[in-house]
Amino acid sequence: MQLVQPSRQRLMVLLVVGRIWLVRFAYYLCRLLPLRRRLVLATAHHDHISGNLVAIRDELARRQPAIEVVELAYRSTRGLRGAISGALNSLLAGYYLATSRVFVVDDYFFPLYVVRRRRGTLAVQVWHACGAFKRFGHSIGDRSFGANPALTKRVRIHTNYDVCVASSEAAAQAYAEAFDVPLERFLWSVGVPRTDVLLREPDVGRTRDRLRRAYDIPPDRRAILYAPTFRGDRTYAAQHPTQLDLRLLRDALHEDHLVLLRMHPFVRSRARIEADLAEFIIDVSDHPEINELMLASDVLLTDYSSVIFEFALLRRPIVFFAPDHEAYERERGFYFDYREEGPGPVFTTSAELAAYLRSGTLATDRLEAFARRWFSVADGRAAERFVDRLVMPGLDGHGGVRSKPENEGPSPGSGARSGRWPGRRTHQGGAR
Repeated sequence: MQLVQPSRQRLMVLLVVGRIWLVRFAYYLCRLLPLRRRLVLATAHHDHISGNLVAIRDELARRQPAIEVVELAYRSTRGLRGAISGALNSLLAGYYLATSRVFVVDDYFFPLYVVRRRRGTLAVQVWHACGAFKRFGHSIGDRSFGANPALTKRVRIHTNYDVCVASSEAAAQAYAEAFDVPLERFLWSVGVPRTDVLLREPDVGRTRDRLRRAYDIPPDRRAILYAPTFRGDRTYAAQHPTQLDLRLLRDALHEDHLVLLRMHPFVRSRARIEADLAEFIIDVSDHPEINELMLASDVLLTDYSSVIFEFALLRRPIVFFAPDHEAYERERGFYFDYREEGPGPVFTTSAELAAYLRSGTLATDRLEAFARRWFSVADGRAAERFVDRLVMPGLDGHGGVRSKPENEGPSPGSGARSGRWPGRRTHQGGAR
């Protein structure tokens, strides 16, 4: 367990208590206002929405452009600027929680946990990743990456969700532990909206061509998407791993491969690519949607990132580089056996990894079983079902506080097959 100096601990307590009261002040004052037929899409891990939230927004805009949609996007920063930003965002979140019919989040979202929600409102957790790989939330308890004790002693995190969307029952079981939420509150027959872009033909081919042109990827080069997770105990201090020898990889692969480097969104420093690596490595960290980058790629190289689940839907090779996996497993832990149940081989040295990629014969034999375990429905129409089954009823005041989701299969004619894959108003909150 991470030790914290008493003076710093007292400051943390004051900040937590202050945020609680700011949210509650705005919330209970604004409860006097009428509820609005409004959808709020909120994230606290980036300064813009992405993934599931974008897919839901775009689907609703396509079908019901007159419905009011608000985007709340911010992430924690340190120092005075971070404290001021946090205070303003707490007030803003309190207002929208009090006055909006439907509130959708894709990560831990502090303001949602400190209020008693109004009847006639719906709160949905869609989480920003598919499947269940690294342990998080209540699953990691008092480990160094766990939640701040100053917070968890005063706030029951991951509460107040009416519905939690998961990619499969296996994923829901892991999330139920992580959120400390009953399994009955999970819904896995809708699918994951962020996967739609990977499955809709002919959009898949057009997106791949567009991205490869945009990043000047020659048709005869195999594109390796290198997307590792971050290192560090806190998201605001996240660091990019440095163990991979990119020059060794270049020497072995440069004739017919290139690397698309995607740093984790929590890493705020930019990648430094030396001049002699510039023709082999393309920094794509600023591209807003990693799933589009998957379509442009031929191989995924990662360590412990949950992008493995979506990439498995493409039936393209997945390779792991994890020289620190034993230490990482002791500290963070996984929801399944990393080596035995993962979708691809694990390497611990750059030389072994380079030799495997150079061989040209990359294993794909685990992909189908892996994808079937972690996706109950994946057919390119998840956002459509999400809007039909959750957003529209919620906007009309149905399916509110503590409604029980049903995990029946997709409706007849929806095209979904279990276990098979083939003018709005916005507000951007937070420091820029």
